[in-house]
Amino acid sequence: MRTPVLRFLLDAVGRRKAAVLLGLSATMSVVDLFGIAVIFPYLEAVTQPNARVSHVMIAWFPDLDRTGHILILSLVIILLYAAKNLMQALLFRYQFREMARLTEKVTNDVVLRMLQARYAMFQQTPVSSLASVAHNYTLHVTMSFQAFIQALNDALFLGLLLLGFLVIQPALALSLLGVLAVVAAVIYFGLIRRTTGLGRQQTQVESMRYRLLFSIITAIRDIKIMGLERLFDARNREISSSYAAVAWRYNLFGALPRLFIEFMVLSGAVIFTASYVLFNTSIEAIAPTLGVAVIAALRTVPSFSRLAGAIHNYRFSEPIVERLTKARDDLTAAAQTLRRDDELHFEHAIELRGIAFQYGNAQTLRNINMLVRRGQSVGIVGPSGCGKTTLLDLITGLQPAACGEFLCDGQRFDPFTSRSMQNLIGYVSQSITLLDDTIAFNVSFEHRPDPERLRRAIRIANLEQFVASLPEGVETQVGENGVRLSGGQRQRVGIARAIYREPAILVFDEATSSLDIIAERELTAEIAQLRGGITKVIVTHRLSTIVDCDHIYVLSRGAVVDSGTHRELLTRCELYRRLSDEEKMPVLQNAIA
Repeated sequence: MRTPVLRFLLDAVGRRKAAVLLGLSATMSVVDLFGIAVIFPYLEAVTQPNARVSHVMIAWFPDLDRTGHILILSLVIILLYAAKNLMQALLFRYQFREMARLTEKVTNDVVLRMLQARYAMFQQTPVSSLASVAHNYTLHVTMSFQAFIQALNDALFLGLLLLGFLVIQPALALSLLGVLAVVAAVIYFGLIRRTTGLGRQQTQVESMRYRLLFSIITAIRDIKIMGLERLFDARNREISSSYAAVAWRYNLFGALPRLFIEFMVLSGAVIFTASYVLFNTSIEAIAPTLGVAVIAALRTVPSFSRLAGAIHNYRFSEPIVERLTKARDDLTAAAQTLRRDDELHFEHAIELRGIAFQYGNAQTLRNINMLVRRGQSVGIVGPSGCGKTTLLDLITGLQPAACGEFLCDGQRFDPFTSRSMQNLIGYVSQSITLLDDTIAFNVSFEHRPDPERLRRAIRIANLEQFVASLPEGVETQVGENGVRLSGGQRQRVGIARAIYREPAILVFDEATSSLDIIAERELTAEIAQLRGGITKVIVTHRLSTIVDCDHIYVLSRGAVVDSGTHRELLTRCELYRRLSDEEKMPVLQNAIA
């Protein structure tokens, strides 16, 4: 068992709690051993009238005959086993509850690290891979630790059992030890050493499987339209075949040890019994020993099988836990700098001075100067690849600027570390993500939203009439990713979601680009009518969305090439005129057609 994985497991559980669980495991082993130990004197008393226990019973109950003594001993044995099983049930309850809490704890830890990681982490790592780590790999942490506890429990039990037999039946103990040693060597070198390789294959296949399913669900519209079902079906069959190959080998390697152990122990028991017969030993003389041997075999076989299975499960899960710990380390290394409440109020203006940004050695933005006044609508336009999205990432605090400064009402601040800036912004993206829940929850992300704020957000987003037409109103289920809503309705829910937070700034990131012309015009008109002191920052490649903006910034190759009103830019900015002409061309062609 590798030390880094074991250290992670102990830290995840907690050293003190791990010690308690290990202590309980040892207790269960002792209790199990006690259950076997009491059988030997009982069988001796039943088969041999002159046994030591029989003399004790005569001393305690002189008025009872031998039958009465056996009945009392039988009742005592039953009560002892009832107490033993009750104690073990309580110990199992505690152990299983803590294992479930371990899964909960590790899952919460991974999800929290994902939420705290920088946005850049999600640009570099496939989202489906991170989701697979949080959803699937965390289960293997519990499986690994449970296997570790089980292995210690059964190893301790077998050790104590052999020690006890060395005292009362040395020959039987040495025979059993020899059998177990041979079995252990065969199982370990023949099966368990190969299990780690299966675990690595499982990690790769599980990741591929999850990513493919994620892709199918995400691209189902494209798949249906372009008839790509066969291609995805073929890929799925290929991955499923690999998954099945790992699964059957894993299950086979887990089942074979039990069969082999049963065969070896049974063979040993037969040889042991036959040896007594060959030496003409009476059945009465060997009955107690034979009874204990049978009981020991009945306990040893499952215990040794569980030990082999626990080691098998641990070795299988080990590479998966290693992958999880690496993902945790990567997320920790990419942790967002702690945001601080810098008490920004945005009474007058936010200003950008000399802002620059670069990916590696490629400079994406350079010397950006902008002014966003309170209550104004500001447009940001430019051709694809000009840096609009990156600039928005800097303003909203998703990425840190390489140089330059931000000022709010003259106070310097950094959107990347500012908690106040987060509270000022409401964000509406190009593709609104909706959960399979009610309209009310998708607007508020609260199970008990504020009724007045919810009504206001729905009214401003022009959803009132639509919601009123629904039998269940705001409690209507929208379906997976809003499948029961039109594109325009999804965008309006996104606007209502942003407004619900009562922001000072509404940011629209290509919010109308996925809509048809009519829906875009309607939504653009609604955005233009938003009032009440809300500042709007609209990033788009469609000029029709920002013609009414108070001020428009034109970007090209990572720099602001001009700014002004729509009319001013049409008069003096060649790039802006070209963008306007390119946007009008399809409309003219459609009109001619």
